Amino acid sequence: MSVATESVSESKQSGLRTAGVGAVSGLGAALLGYLLTYLATSGTIENSTASQVLEALGSGLPTWKVVGWVFLNAHGVATTFPGLFGTTSSANLVEQFEAFSALLYAVPVVTLVAAGAAIAVAHGASSVQTGVVAGAATVVGYLPVIVAGLVLFSVTVGDAVARPDPVTAVLLAGLAYPVFLGGVGGAVAAALR
Repeated sequence: MSVATESVSESKQSGLRTAGVGAVSGLGAALLGYLLTYLATSGTIENSTASQVLEALGSGLPTWKVVGWVFLNAHGVATTFPGLFGTTSSANLVEQFEAFSALLYAVPVVTLVAAGAAIAVAHGASSVQTGVVAGAATVVGYLPVIVAGLVLFSVTVGDAVARPDPVTAVLLAGLAYPVFLGGVGGAVAAALR
C-alpha cells in the first residue's frame, strides 16, 4: 500500500470518526438543551397566563410539547398557530410572555459551543481551521433532533396544526445554529490547545 493511499484511508477514517462524535455530541446538545428548557419552563407553562392562553388551542395540551415550542423559540424559530377562517399567526413565546426568561436564548448557544469544543478535543484538532470543521460536525446529530421535533411538537387543532415553523426550524435551528456555534466551540478548543 502506498503512502498516499494510507493517507487517504486515514483521512477517511478520521472524517468518519469526527462525524460519529459529531452525531453523538449534536444529539447530546439537543437533548440537554431540551432538558434544560424543560426544567426552566415546565412549571411556568403549567401555572402561568401563558398556559391559559395556550389552553385556547384545546384542553390537555401536553406541557412537553409546549416546552418543545419554547426550545425552538430560543433558536429564533416562531411557532405557528391556526387562526380564524384558515389563517395562521406566529409567535415566539420567549419574546411574548414575560414569564419566560430571555436567558433561554443562551441554552442552544452554550450547549452547541460546548458540543463543538468536545468534538474538536476528541478529534485532536490542532488548528483553528480543523477545530471549526470538527465542531461544525454537531449538525450531524442536532439536525435529526430538530426534524423529529417538528413532528413531535405538532398539535392538531381542529383541521389545522400548531407547530414550529418547519422552514425556519430546519434552516436556522437544524443547520445554521449547530454549524456556526459548533464551529465556534471547535475553534476555541483548538486555539486553547
